[in-house]
Amino acid sequence: MKKLLFGLIAAVMLMFSTASPSFADDRDFTIVNATGYPIKFIGVNPPGDNVWNENELDGILPDGGKKRVKFSNADKGCMWHIKVTWADDNTSSIFRGLNLCKIETVTLKYNRKTDEATYTTE
Repeated sequence: MKKLLFGLIAAVMLMFSTASPSFADDRDFTIVNATGYPIKFIGVNPPGDNVWNENELDGILPDGGKKRVKFSNADKGCMWHIKVTWADDNTSSIFRGLNLCKIETVTLKYNRKTDEATYTTE
């Protein structure tokens, strides 16, 4: 009986020691800049929150660049907006209504002539 008990304990310990914990949040996603313009600020907020204090970038995200955005457990909900500030003229655009629970990658697009901010998702 003791051998069986020790065997079970050893099997459980082995299972937990080889399993790598996943700390990724389901809402973590990658932003692809396909706007044609460099971006100096990316903020991600839930609808109704118009205070854009936290910049996801450490520097400038060039056209064609990518940035992984990671969430913390304190963040709630699936629906989010993305605000970007353009590095070349300091204006901003908001990309609205992204369901980050279902998105792995969002590709930002922007038409400066019409001030239209759009995106595609994967």
